[in-house]
Amino acid sequence: MAQSSPPDPADVHRSSSSEQRIEALHSIEELKELTLNDLRWIADACTERSVQDGELIFSQGAPPRHLIFVLAGVLVIKRRTSSPVSVLTGRTGRITGMTPFSRMRAWSADGRASGNCWLLELHESQFPAMLAAIPSMTECMVRVLINRNREYTRAEEQIGKLSALSKLAGNLAHELNNPASAARSAALALTQHSELARNDERYQLGLRFPDQRILGLYLEGLDVIRSKVGSGLRSSASILGSDLEETVCDWLRAKGFEEAWKLAPILVEAEVSIAQLQDFLAPVSLEFQPIALRDLLATVSRDAAIASVNQACERMFRIVAAVKDYSYMDQQPLQEVDIPRALDNVMMMFQPRLKGVIIKKNIAPGLPLFQGFGSELNQAFSSLVENSLDAMGDKGTLTLSVKLQGKTFLVEIQDDGHGIPTECQDRVFEPFFTTKPFGAGLGLGLDTVQRVIAKHFGAVAFETSAQGTTFYVRLPLDRVEIY
Repeated sequence: MAQSSPPDPADVHRSSSSEQRIEALHSIEELKELTLNDLRWIADACTERSVQDGELIFSQGAPPRHLIFVLAGVLVIKRRTSSPVSVLTGRTGRITGMTPFSRMRAWSADGRASGNCWLLELHESQFPAMLAAIPSMTECMVRVLINRNREYTRAEEQIGKLSALSKLAGNLAHELNNPASAARSAALALTQHSELARNDERYQLGLRFPDQRILGLYLEGLDVIRSKVGSGLRSSASILGSDLEETVCDWLRAKGFEEAWKLAPILVEAEVSIAQLQDFLAPVSLEFQPIALRDLLATVSRDAAIASVNQACERMFRIVAAVKDYSYMDQQPLQEVDIPRALDNVMMMFQPRLKGVIIKKNIAPGLPLFQGFGSELNQAFSSLVENSLDAMGDKGTLTLSVKLQGKTFLVEIQDDGHGIPTECQDRVFEPFFTTKPFGAGLGLGLDTVQRVIAKHFGAVAFETSAQGTTFYVRLPLDRVEIY
């Protein structure tokens, strides 16, 4: 053979040698069992075609006339609809187009080159001669039809899911953005105007302070606590937090404050210490400290409510943005994908399941963008994250890592779950194979992952033990190098 790999499609013209064609044909999986003479017959009978990036290869509605061998490059096959999702993708080492036993009467979508493509086309008039010269091509063509039908069915299901998600994102944007904006504006207005409201406890304290200096010290202490409460709510209370809440509650009761049970949770959640409370009460005489604490309760309750409204609004905005990014609404099939951001969007989708999960991220700095099918990559990452959460029972540590190895993205999704049983490890990527109870899963998650990653010329693998499982996803930056 002249070369160890097919040449770059940008450098190939009709004058390429028969040996180059044979070498490239031999890389197609369905043709690997053919003899050298069989491959030479195909190479000599076909018409060679070099297609530039973006050029139309076939048109929706036009009658198909050729069996197409994709020797190098990517064919993006997309229907003329409003959906941003590609129906199928023909890539290096694939067979597409009209086949001897196909009932296809017209192309159902447009096919364009993504990058430069190198094709061999066999006209349908040559089909009888091919089957006579190469009898094994009958079985090969049947396999091509079966695989095409399976991929087409999966693509249609994916289009339906992503279309529904896009509609959901649109509805979310419409239904949530306006009320969330109104709520946030109201919260900001409430923050600005709340100081104008006369507070009875504050008024009583003001009358009892001997001078303005003491009142100033009191208000400074109040502002310190308010700043901690107003900075936002912390994470949900743990067992340690409950113990601390009881301690603060006891301290407040010792000060003669009867509503300690209301104030203590707010202070603990805002991480206000007893030492800061002591500083706050220092300017106030002992007999008036219950009034000061009532003033504190009224003030921080209002501040906590405002902070909660602001936080809830911001979360709504983040959810809407994440869903829109996840589905890549209103974008072309190929996008410049920010892999770390894509993982963040995926994790946002699983937020309700992450309360008992510790998320660790190891993201290398300065990562480039990856050219790919954003919504499909998100679907693959979602399947891997979902499997990890299932393995951990939504409790444990999930580690997400992204880095470059040479010119390849390496994405690692690691869990500390129960691992994959030995007897199942060879079958995890099989379609419809699942270890979940009946009705809990279709067994298509990892099969979809493998297909999506393969569509991007990548690879997916895993390591597993009783201590957990790590899935490795490799995505090459430079596709030409693997042609």
